[in-house]
Amino acid sequence: MSNQKFKIEIFFPVNKKLKSREYLISPGTTLDYFLKSHDANILCDFRNVKYGVFGKIVNLDYIIKQGDRIEIYHQASQDPKKARIKRAESKKKA
Repeated sequence: MSNQKFKIEIFFPVNKKLKSREYLISPGTTLDYFLKSHDANILCDFRNVKYGVFGKIVNLDYIIKQGDRIEIYHQASQDPKKARIKRAESKKKA
């Protein structure tokens, strides 16, 4: 296995918009180590969130692979089902 650094992309929510950044990391880096060593908490609030890679939830001990798309999922501000119903009702009134 090569010891050359490789590129990953991290996607995170900021003010209800999706932002992304690219990082160079070393092989064998865990998600936990990456978040701590790259001071990733300046990107967004990482408390009580889940992490994923290409849409699949992963734990903090996940070893990041070359080309991974790391995703940070925030908690929904409201129940999505109730939000859809509310939008549909408001469209009917309009």
